[in-house]
Amino acid sequence: MIKKRYLIYILLVIIFTLYNFYFRPIKGNPLITKEYKSSDRYINDLYMSNEYFKESLLSKDDYYIYDEIINASLHDKSKVTIDCYEDCQSKLLNSYYAVYLDHPELISFVGINYYSVSNNKITYENYGNLSEIKTFFGTKRIAREMENIRNDTKNMTDKEKIIYVYDYVASHNYDRLFTFTKSNQSAYSFFTGGKSVCAGFAKASQLIFQNIGINSYLVLSSNHMWNYVEYEGKYYVYDATMGASLSDKKSPYFYDGLGKTTIKSTTGLYSNLYPEIEKTTLKEVFGL
Repeated sequence: MIKKRYLIYILLVIIFTLYNFYFRPIKGNPLITKEYKSSDRYINDLYMSNEYFKESLLSKDDYYIYDEIINASLHDKSKVTIDCYEDCQSKLLNSYYAVYLDHPELISFVGINYYSVSNNKITYENYGNLSEIKTFFGTKRIAREMENIRNDTKNMTDKEKIIYVYDYVASHNYDRLFTFTKSNQSAYSFFTGGKSVCAGFAKASQLIFQNIGINSYLVLSSNHMWNYVEYEGKYYVYDATMGASLSDKKSPYFYDGLGKTTIKSTTGLYSNLYPEIEKTTLKEVFGL
């Protein structure tokens, strides 16, 4: 009898966990409309992308490369071959970076490990996509965490929201041991594993900001990723990795990420595509 009760208890815990993390009804991202869901830009309910970098970096004739990168990631294709007839390396890299910057909700995509151009074809290998089942459940779990965050921040000012997101993201562990592995380069590692690196922190921040009504951009350099965030009509540097790399929130340097990056530079690739960034830091503006 005791064993039976124990098994019933375990079963109820499992059912509750699955319901709470993956199947609990939620309102979802308020920007995701029926029209957007029927568009080519739609990937999932976590984020509405205007594909700004795709339209800024690529000609319409080259959109198929961008689209194939997304399709390959969604369907867990490890090796991809695409037809291309000129300037192929540039087109591939611009398409890859555009996907990275446009779609933080594409949690299955972590990067390209290898590529070659030969005989009018691009061949590349993904660094390691998530399986379709992990992508499905990971998206479900992140969506429910977004609902929790929207509820937590619904009565906050924009200043309070930005500080909340910074604190929330920086409270996760910096993955010092696996900086170059496939497991930590997307928001999946951040939300499901509790630790990540700069790409995971930046993409998680981007998802959260949109879901709570704060405008922001993802920014990418050759060795780092961060955000620009809007406050009172102006854009500022935001790098939660600065906080996550410190174990003590009481450190006087904890909020340095509200204005600085871990690589010192605040300018990334395609700097001409971003709005003007304030030299004054949010740390100074907020009096932290």
